[in-house]
Amino acid sequence: KLPDQYNSTRNILYAKGHTKQHDTLHVFINHWPSKYGGAVKSQPKRNIAAKTLKEVSDSILNTEKQAKIIIAGDFNDGPEAESIKDLLQVKIPKDSIVNQKLYNLSEHWLKENYGTYKYQGQWSVIDQFIVSGSLLKSKSLKTSKEDTHIFAPSFLLEKDEKYVGEKPYRTYVGFKYNGGFSDHLPIILDLH
Repeated sequence: KLPDQYNSTRNILYAKGHTKQHDTLHVFINHWPSKYGGAVKSQPKRNIAAKTLKEVSDSILNTEKQAKIIIAGDFNDGPEAESIKDLLQVKIPKDSIVNQKLYNLSEHWLKENYGTYKYQGQWSVIDQFIVSGSLLKSKSLKTSKEDTHIFAPSFLLEKDEKYVGEKPYRTYVGFKYNGGFSDHLPIILDLH
């Protein structure tokens, strides 16, 4: 049983299926606790989500050495956050890829000064794709950081009146209906 302050965390959806190439694909869909009430105060909840996800993904990778895992969703933490880098132990894809490690395919968006969520004029990358190394090295089903995209057509954006540029066209701003779609931009992962 978790202490009371950690009980209001969110579930992680897990699905396992087979592709036409007879690969087994493990998919985790996440919506980690928000920073409502303060980033520091709410960090333990996201850390618990990261530890839980790490335990489950490690158990799959320890059993199935070539496991193809996709971890996606709204982490409410960026790629550089403690929950992602240290607790989930996510790496940046470079030359030596290890099948049993996890790699962030969305981290490069930070360098492009763009993101999936805009807060106080700053874009951040809290919606991410993380994959096991075997999906980066496979001869059958595979992907890469170049296969990740932020879907940002003009109808999902509106002018940022307070800050510069554009921002996601939200459904609600506080309790006021705004008529938009979401405060996050969707992300896409292509598999080959």
